[in-house]
Formats: sequence, structure tokens, C-alpha cells
Amino acid sequence: MNARIVSAPWLLRLLRWSIVLNLLVMLAGSVVRMTGSGMGCPDWPKCFGLAVPPTHADQVTWSPEAAYDRGQMVLRDGAFWVAQADHAPQPEFGAPLWEKYTRHNYATFNPIHTWIEFINRLLGVLLGIPVLLAAAVSARYLRSHPWWLVTMLGVLATLAFEAWLGKVVVDGNLVPHHITYHMMGAFVLLALLTVLFRNVHSLAEQNLWRAEPPASPADLKPLVVGFSVLAGLLLGQTLLGTSVREGVDALVHQFGFDASRQGWVAQLEPGILIHRSFSLLVLALAYWLYRRSAGLAGLRARAGLVLLILCTEAAVGAMLFYLDLPRGLQPLHLMLSAGAWMVLVDAVAKAGLMLRAIRASRGSA
Repeated sequence: MNARIVSAPWLLRLLRWSIVLNLLVMLAGSVVRMTGSGMGCPDWPKCFGLAVPPTHADQVTWSPEAAYDRGQMVLRDGAFWVAQADHAPQPEFGAPLWEKYTRHNYATFNPIHTWIEFINRLLGVLLGIPVLLAAAVSARYLRSHPWWLVTMLGVLATLAFEAWLGKVVVDGNLVPHHITYHMMGAFVLLALLTVLFRNVHSLAEQNLWRAEPPASPADLKPLVVGFSVLAGLLLGQTLLGTSVREGVDALVHQFGFDASRQGWVAQLEPGILIHRSFSLLVLALAYWLYRRSAGLAGLRARAGLVLLILCTEAAVGAMLFYLDLPRGLQPLHLMLSAGAWMVLVDAVAKAGLMLRAIRASRGSA
């Protein structure tokens, strides 16, 4: 075990930034959904065909006195049109310089929605920078820790899938299930980054179990299983929550974004009732893990933090249920779930590494 110890401070820094940016992307995506800004940029990867999106309606309204670049979009006659070539000011609008955008029938410009969606995309681009650098740095340790590079390749593949799915979501005018897949991809990405960060950080500590009281496999095995089961239940609970959210989106589409939400909870049954009841099972297991991890400082702290986050999330869920689904609580509800998921994945990784380290020390004794 000691022969494989490696200090990789730059990899740790890059992974830490990747995790932070991934959480910010998840928060931004939730704000996009909360504000109804998903189609703020009607095309992908640019926004209205521009690297920097418009801020005023006259920037997306055709004018015979304006010059346009290839791919730039304008709103005219209740539809979006795309410039087919760079051209100077023209007295008339029409083919062959302009072609109607047919990927979807959304045709609205709201500068606030545009910039909310643009910031979401910008954070996604920024996330790619430390991820790419971390993959390059992990290749330096290929011989001693090949799984570091394998994990980073999985991160890159997941990130590429997320980017492609983002395009599909926009082209399909916010297809409901695709939005759910997009969110679950972010959870997978967060898990991969967290596992790798824990592995690299634990090796950097030089002696993993020195930071913990003496433990035995009998102490750790139930915790590894318990944290893993709770992580699985939380993921299932999150999926149930997304199905409820899709029901809310359908009601928004039916009644309008600014409509009163009074009585909507009753229309979301039975899904929302199952989601509410299932939270009791999640809380019960979290409390058991907190009690079971007594005497193991690092794991006890993680179990306690997860229990605190889940209790807070349950309280927010109750407010959503009884206060007619206030929009401002929706991102908080999701981010609490993401935070609990990250801590649980970290706890599983740490407990597994502790168990492996103890077995390795006994085998070399």
C-alpha cells in the first residue's frame, strides 16, 4: 500500500474545481427550469447564432440597414430565421439570404431568459477546462494508478454525452424525459469526480487509517453497504422527484408560467405522495447510519452531514407540498439532493478505501 502512495496536488486542485463547477452547472440548470428559460437560446451551441447573446429586441429584429453574419438569427413574422451567408445591408428580406428555422416552433425573445440560459451554457464550457486538464494530469500516473485515467475518461465521456443531450433538449423544445436524463447525467458526473477526488486525496494523506480510530472489517462492511444502499435510494428518490417536476412542467405548459399554482399539488397525485412517503425511508436509513458510525470520526461526520442535509431537504419538500410549489424553493430542493449525493458517494469511497487499507496492512504483517 505505502509503495503506491502518490502526492498529486495539481490533480486534486483540478478535481476540486471540477466538482465546484459541476455543482454550479446543476444550480444554473435548476434556475433555468425554475424561470422557464430553457429556450432562452433557441439554437445550440451558439445563442441566436452569436457568441455573445443579444440584450435588446432590435438585435434580433431584421433591419434593412443592418449587416448580418452567416448563422445569425432574427425574429420575423412569428418565426426565427437564419442568415445563410454573411451579407451587407439589403433592402428586402427573403431567400436565398434567409431560411426559416425549423428545428422547433418556439419563437420568442426574452433577454432575461436568454442570459440565464447563456450563463448555464457558459458554466458548462468552464467545467470542461479543469476536466480536460485533470484528464491530462491523470495520464502522468498511468503506470501507478491506471484507474485514475480510466475514471477521467469516463468523466469526459459523460461530459460529452451531457453536451450532446443539451443540444437534443434545445432542438426538441425541452423534451421532458430528455431533461431528466440531462440531470441524471450531472449526478453521474458528480459521482465520478467525487470518487476520484477521494481516492487521490486519501493517498495524499500518506496513511489513511492514521486519521481514524482503530476499525475492523466488521465495523466497516455494514457502513459500506449502508452508505451504498442510501445512495441508491436517494438516486431513486431524485428520479421520483423529477417525474413530479415533469408533472409541474406539464401544468405550466397548460395554464401558463405566471398562473397561480393553487391546487396543483392535488393534480400531481399519486406521484407526489409516493415521493413524500419514500423520503421517510431515506431519513430512517440516514439516521441508522449516523448511529452505526459512532466511533469512526470521518464516517460519523459524513453520516451526520448527510442526515442534516436530508432533514433540510425534507423540510423544503414539505414547504413545496403545503405552499403550492413556490418556484424559489425548487433549485434549493435539487441542490440539497445533489449535496447529499456527493457526501454519500464520498462516504462509500472513504469507507471502501479504509477497508482495503486495513486488509492490506494485515496481509503484509
